[in-house]
Amino acid sequence: MAAEDPTDTGGSRQTNSKDSVTPAQPGDSSDSSRELPTTAERVSESYAKYPDRTRLPLTERDGVSLRRDYTCEHYEPYHSEAIREIDDDVTGQQLVARTPYDWGEAVEKMLEDHEDTRRTTINLEKGRPSDPEYAEFSIEAVTRWFASYQMKYYAQMEGWLRELTGGERPSGGTSTANYADPRICLLTLSASSMPDGERVAPVDHISVRRSSWNSCYDTLRNTMRSLGYDWQYERRSEPHTGKRGEYGINRCYGHDHVVLVVDGPVTPNDLRPVIEKHVEECEWAGADAHDLDIQDWDANADDVGTVEIKDPEELESTAQYVADYASIDPLDLHERSEEYIMWAAAVTAANAKTQSRSDAAGWASTADACKQRFESDQSDQSVDHGESVIRSETRGVDLECAKCGSPHGIDQDQTLTAARVGDQSAAAADGGLDREGDLRDKWPSARAAASIGQSPTEKRQRDQIKQYLQRYPDATPTQIMGALGLPPDARELIKEVDHGVDPTEPISFERPPEWQVKSVTVGEEEYPASAGTGVEMVETVDYIERILQNTKLGCDKADRIYWCCKRTNVRMWGGRSMAGYLVKHGIHHPKVVDTVVSAERVPSSGQTGTKAASVDSTPKINAE
Repeated sequence: MAAEDPTDTGGSRQTNSKDSVTPAQPGDSSDSSRELPTTAERVSESYAKYPDRTRLPLTERDGVSLRRDYTCEHYEPYHSEAIREIDDDVTGQQLVARTPYDWGEAVEKMLEDHEDTRRTTINLEKGRPSDPEYAEFSIEAVTRWFASYQMKYYAQMEGWLRELTGGERPSGGTSTANYADPRICLLTLSASSMPDGERVAPVDHISVRRSSWNSCYDTLRNTMRSLGYDWQYERRSEPHTGKRGEYGINRCYGHDHVVLVVDGPVTPNDLRPVIEKHVEECEWAGADAHDLDIQDWDANADDVGTVEIKDPEELESTAQYVADYASIDPLDLHERSEEYIMWAAAVTAANAKTQSRSDAAGWASTADACKQRFESDQSDQSVDHGESVIRSETRGVDLECAKCGSPHGIDQDQTLTAARVGDQSAAAADGGLDREGDLRDKWPSARAAASIGQSPTEKRQRDQIKQYLQRYPDATPTQIMGALGLPPDARELIKEVDHGVDPTEPISFERPPEWQVKSVTVGEEEYPASAGTGVEMVETVDYIERILQNTKLGCDKADRIYWCCKRTNVRMWGGRSMAGYLVKHGIHHPKVVDTVVSAERVPSSGQTGTKAASVDSTPKINAE
């Protein structure tokens, strides 16, 4: 194994080309302006620096979902003779195993695909070539590993934090802090890559490390509820790269950062239960590694790295502080450190998400973008965020912005009448009612449609709604539907009745042609658009696990039975050991295994040790 330099920071790798650029802050670089190292260079560097890790399989478990193109499938021929003379013999191939790539192979596969994506253009077309309005347009393909994607992600995160903590927008406006007393909390959830002294497979590490999140989220929600604070979060995975000065044993493996914005003076001890829940639920998470050996986190805050809490006022740039913490850099994958590339290969093979956030955080980010479009000279948006509102179909939300669909910053306590005649704005005076738009939504694939009149059922429901609103003019749609027992789609009728719509007035629309994918160009070659549905996932099929699940070698107490292989006259303790021996010698079909192995010694009644009592005959063992 190559020596590991503890002084290596594992930071972003720069090319040695004279035309290379020095990575700038997020938002200052693009993918197309870089001359990047080759895939062969990056793969060889990973193998040289981490020869032990590159030889690891992506997973050592049976039934793990991976991208099909990160696995190898093994087939065996079979032949079934005809039972009757009129029948034909049946021959074919059957899958006996599906094994994962080694980690190093996954790195090579991912970088090759990434390099192809950099050379890929998606060609769009609108209408038919014979139509006067026919048009073509091409865009560059982008994945989450591109510098441009990192810049977009940074901008979204910056908008979210700006809405909650205040700040200047790039378009010139100022966001007033949505939270009165905000705190930025950073939580780290990790797991050992060598829990029992043996290094684990990277995809297995991802699965085990993230198995605690649902419980951690419940604990976090209950904690915030008990404190009475509003809160939003974003969770992001990143690799152990040594960016903050040390690696530990987990370099190339991932850990999760939870960026938490709380409206109140939260302390480290307040958040300790979340970390304790992670250590409790995650099999490979250590207490000491999560600072749980420190009893009082508030009194020893400087010694606790698992939870950090900052007041936005003490930060020069809240977004930049979080971006540094979460490794958000405008870098292409080929420019990343070996640790980052190997982690990315495992994440890609498992098709694992690297970030998630609360709905409220997403809404805040969307609202910030909406405000920027209104303020920008390059946009034709004429109303500000929330200036025009419509009824929302989102659960738990009544009103949303008609332009961006975000409910962030919009008063949700308004009644139907208030939304219609309140003082929000002139644009909101009609409540955002758009019958033509509603008709478009009902017929998303139609080029044109028209509607007039109403069905007998709609007339009866409309009359019921009118009578109810006369008695309860401030009732919400949910209250009306519940009181009258109306179906969910009656929400549109309620909106129309509330606005005095005449159902006999016709509505119609004509939709211009939409952009569709015509073809994909990779390098100089153009390929027709594929009808594929995306990434194809398959489950690993392990020879040994398959034998243990389908033969007597996996029976109860099989690990304490002395087994014999009749073909080779080899004997050994334990069903797993015998299964490994059989696979090594090409015996792995369950039916064949059950015929060639027998149990010579089994544990006596009540025996718990590894020795087994001799028996005169082979016991009957039921194969599952």
